[in-house]
Amino acid sequence: MKKIYLLFVMLTLALGVFAQSKGKNAMTLRLVDIKVTDGTLVNIAKEQEAKGNTKPMDMIRIYEGNVRAKLDEVAKASGRFEISDENALEALRAEKIEYVSSKQNDYTLSCDINSCQFTRRAGGAGYSCVLRLKVSISDARDSTAAALISREFISDIKKTAIRPNRDAACQEALATLTEPLTDFFLNNIPVYGLLSYEGDEYVITCGESLNIRKGDQFQVSLIKYSGGERQSEVVGAVKVQDLRASTSAVSFTEGKDRIIELIPTLDANSFLQCRLLLLKSR
Repeated sequence: MKKIYLLFVMLTLALGVFAQSKGKNAMTLRLVDIKVTDGTLVNIAKEQEAKGNTKPMDMIRIYEGNVRAKLDEVAKASGRFEISDENALEALRAEKIEYVSSKQNDYTLSCDINSCQFTRRAGGAGYSCVLRLKVSISDARDSTAAALISREFISDIKKTAIRPNRDAACQEALATLTEPLTDFFLNNIPVYGLLSYEGDEYVITCGESLNIRKGDQFQVSLIKYSGGERQSEVVGAVKVQDLRASTSAVSFTEGKDRIIELIPTLDANSFLQCRLLLLKSR
């Protein structure tokens, strides 16, 4: 069993190298679930479904689809992340299309739609909507499945217009969350890359395409796979000096000698991972 697991890890690492060589940096957030948890809506939908009326449940699926579309939009707009479900990721791996492996991160994303309240305007003018979302990011490697980051978002009814139906009202409410959700993806989720020595400079696989800035700092860790287990050790830190499209040249702020010493020893089962220090650099 251990041999099979080790083979899987090595295959993942090899595909990760392929992805890096192709130059795609956007990291994948594996979608776990997007669901309406508003008890009132869910109970009504279940009661009606039992009576043969599936429209309320169909509308719940539409609301969930609208939220998924908004999360897709802001994740891509951040330039850092793409959201994909497990089936899509397996297809990418099978086709060897560019994706980021566990070398970079293994984040999962979930979103609870805790409240979806509609108000029907007098005279049949249409609907307004207030949404309350809870977006959570977890590390799939953590057996406890505890959220690394969890944030609630409430739509701003003052910025919404009356819409002719509930679907349109839901989308209107989501539009008011574009800015805070984008900020969430940009300034709260760490960016990961790889550190290497190229030519006469030290380079990380993070650049302008990930909205990295000159002066940003990254923590550097030595990652090793041994006997199917992943080991991590913080070995230093670097600072972005020369910014490029998908890479950046860096200087050392901590651990220079150790990192330089480690680079020639890296093999198929080890690499230097860098993580953006959000609070220190922004």
